[in-house]
Amino acid sequence: MTRRLLSILAALLFVCCGCTGTGKSRANDDPAAEQREWAMGTSRLYPESLADVPKAPAGYKPVYLSHYGRHGSRYLVDPGQYGNVYSVLKKGASDGKLTPEGRHQWQMLAALYPSLEKREGELTRLGAQQHRGIATRMVRRYPSLFSRISSIEANSTNLERTMLSMLNFTQAVLSEAPGAQIHANASRSYMGRINQHTLENPSATEEDIQWKKGTGLWRPAYEQYVAGLIDPKPFCCRLFTDYAYLQGICNPLDFELDFCDVAMNLPGCGYGYAMMDAFTDEELSLLGRLDNYRFYVSKSRWPGGNIRACYLSESVLGDIIDRAKEDMDEGVTVRLRFGHDGCLMALFALLRLDGWNAEIEDPADAWKVWDVSRIPMAANLQLVFFRNRRGDLIFLPLLNESPMRFPLEPVHGSFYRWSDFVSYCEPILREAREGLMQK
Repeated sequence: MTRRLLSILAALLFVCCGCTGTGKSRANDDPAAEQREWAMGTSRLYPESLADVPKAPAGYKPVYLSHYGRHGSRYLVDPGQYGNVYSVLKKGASDGKLTPEGRHQWQMLAALYPSLEKREGELTRLGAQQHRGIATRMVRRYPSLFSRISSIEANSTNLERTMLSMLNFTQAVLSEAPGAQIHANASRSYMGRINQHTLENPSATEEDIQWKKGTGLWRPAYEQYVAGLIDPKPFCCRLFTDYAYLQGICNPLDFELDFCDVAMNLPGCGYGYAMMDAFTDEELSLLGRLDNYRFYVSKSRWPGGNIRACYLSESVLGDIIDRAKEDMDEGVTVRLRFGHDGCLMALFALLRLDGWNAEIEDPADAWKVWDVSRIPMAANLQLVFFRNRRGDLIFLPLLNESPMRFPLEPVHGSFYRWSDFVSYCEPILREAREGLMQK
């Protein structure tokens, strides 16, 4: 066996040993892990340690559940990022320009690269496990909603990772509740109500889509912000012996940003956090600000931006409210929706929920008021409805299976009156719909 093959196998073993096999967070055994996971932003893994869900007040029984879930952990959407980092490190290794740390990182990536190619945007095995776990816990908490006489509606955006998330979720439901009747689809006809930032939403314009994609008017200021915030030289010099050499084969800043995205993506692929160890805690802290900036300017009520990105969420909010009454009248006990991270953020901003209602002028400070790591892979919103014998309808809002605080007077603990929520949303929906008419 050649020395090169031995080194690659050793690197692969090291990476896999650095992973728990389930993508488990290191926050419980590493003092710096929580900060690192914050830096991961929306690449953060779904939490494994979950608090107990509160029980409904006496006399109330579950009658309906409305859900919106982000797809589970996925491979990077941009396939060029894996290849860019791989090719730069490969050339550095071939030219003898890597430091010991650079060779270490190269060996790990070289061992993993064949498993990353041609999988852009696909759901990973861990992503499938995340949705199976969420579904299993949902059925066990509210078994009466998944009985043989229950009717369950599931809708997904028409991307592979969301459809496979829905598939794994519904398979887990059927494993726990074999008699449940599930109707699932990924029709474009429903797309605008679960992905508001798409032309399937009749209120969306081409300009809205460009703003979402990052080619809007905010992009030049963002690039200037990144260039002023991130100095790639210290990081790159830990991997390469000659910084001028690196400048000759790539843009060092682009290399660091791509390396960061690859490193933060690998835990979701089941390969652990080892490549993130190439960064210092301070570097990760600065890099973590970038996700918050991007999502803040593209999904929030930012005064200097396109508030339409937030207003478009009226389609999702309207669907949640309208479908609740229709579903309960028609015997549907559970409605599942599978979409994307930005859809949840924009919805929360529209609702002015705590932590998502900031309206600061300078998006460079977005990281101080937004925390996008609260929307990890497989993030989900659950509104669980309960009714008593008098017909009073209350609901429990859960984000990632933990109680959420709504700007309403609670009935009991984290439970709110549904009629209060509908009344609260009426002026919000009116504001959004009137704003969208001003194209």
